[in-house]
Amino acid sequence: MAGEGVVDFGGSLRAAKQGDEDAFASIWMEFQPGLLRYLFVKAAPVAEDLAADTWVRVLRALPTFEGDENGFRAWLYTTARNRLIDWFRGDKKRLQFIEHSKLALMPASNNVESEVAENSATDAALALIAKLPPDQAEAVMLRIVAGLDASSVALIMDRSPGAVRVLCHRGLRRLESMLTSLEPGYEPAEVDTGEVVLAAASNGSSGGVLSVKEHQRHG
Repeated sequence: MAGEGVVDFGGSLRAAKQGDEDAFASIWMEFQPGLLRYLFVKAAPVAEDLAADTWVRVLRALPTFEGDENGFRAWLYTTARNRLIDWFRGDKKRLQFIEHSKLALMPASNNVESEVAENSATDAALALIAKLPPDQAEAVMLRIVAGLDASSVALIMDRSPGAVRVLCHRGLRRLESMLTSLEPGYEPAEVDTGEVVLAAASNGSSGGVLSVKEHQRHG
C-alpha cells in the first residue's frame, strides 16, 4: 500500500518547484521506495537506473506540474512506465542521473538489522509478484502497492477501470495460490466476495511485507 503521504504535500511541491532541495528530498523519500518496487517487478536488473532516470525527467518537468499528491503519484508512475517502454524498445542509451546534491540528503537508517529483514521480506514478496502474468503484476503493483486508484491505473495501462479491477483480482488470487503452495500451513482469512487478504505487498515507503486487503473500490 502507499505510505501516509508527504506532510503538506502542496507546500513541499511549491518549494521543490522553486529549487528547494529539502522539499524535493521529502517528496523523493516518500515516493522512491514504491517506484523502485514497481520497476523491480518490471525490470529488476535496471530498476535503480530506471528509477534515477525517471526522477531526472520528473525534476526537469516539475515546474510545469499542476496537481495534488494523487495526481503527482499518477504522473510519476506514468513517467516511469513510459521510460520503461522506451527501454524495452531498445532505447538503452546511457541513463541520466540526478545531481548528487539532490540525493545526498537522503538519511541513512539507524536500524540496520530491521532494515535488512524488511528488505529481505519485501524482495521475497516482489519475487512472487514478478511471477504473475505481466499485466496482472503491473496492475497489482500500481493499484495495491503504489496505491493508485483504478481510474489512474487504467490511464497508465491504457485499460478500462473494470479491466484493471479484474487484473488485480486475478493477480491477488494467483498470489494467494502461490503462498498456499509455498506455505502448506497458510490459510487466507475469510473475506467477503471481492476482497482478498494475503501477505504479499509492501508496507508503505519503509519496505516490508504485511497482509493486504484488496477491496473492489470504485474510482
